[in-house]
Amino acid sequence: MISHYLNSAINNIEDLIRLTKDDIEDIKNARNDEIFKRTKIKDEIIVLFENQKQLLDSELLKTMEKNKDKDLSEVLSKDEKESLEKLKIKLQELHSLNKEYAKFVVIVNEFYSSLFDKIFPTDMENYKKINPKSFSLLKVSA
Repeated sequence: MISHYLNSAINNIEDLIRLTKDDIEDIKNARNDEIFKRTKIKDEIIVLFENQKQLLDSELLKTMEKNKDKDLSEVLSKDEKESLEKLKIKLQELHSLNKEYAKFVVIVNEFYSSLFDKIFPTDMENYKKINPKSFSLLKVSA
């Protein structure tokens, strides 16, 4: 069962990696609708991963309870150890991609926030936005 849970978790992470790479390409090309469409899918995969991880944790605890006098590395098969290492590598790759994606999100957010502030200026008081300044989208001089 450990191998099954590990492989399922790895598959979930690989799906998240693929979707995150798609998100990065789409944010570069301003295809926000595509990103939003994938959000629900990613959320579902994350729930699946969390469930697999809980099952894996439970199975590992059972295995350790049966073999109290041994280390986990002595109890796991070679394939299970390799899968555990692969899971670790995939999680690190996902973490790295998420950091890259987050940089783009911050840049886009800053762009839209500054654009919004230029169109709809507000006064600041103690780091709080207060009463919008009077504005006009079109200024006319006569």
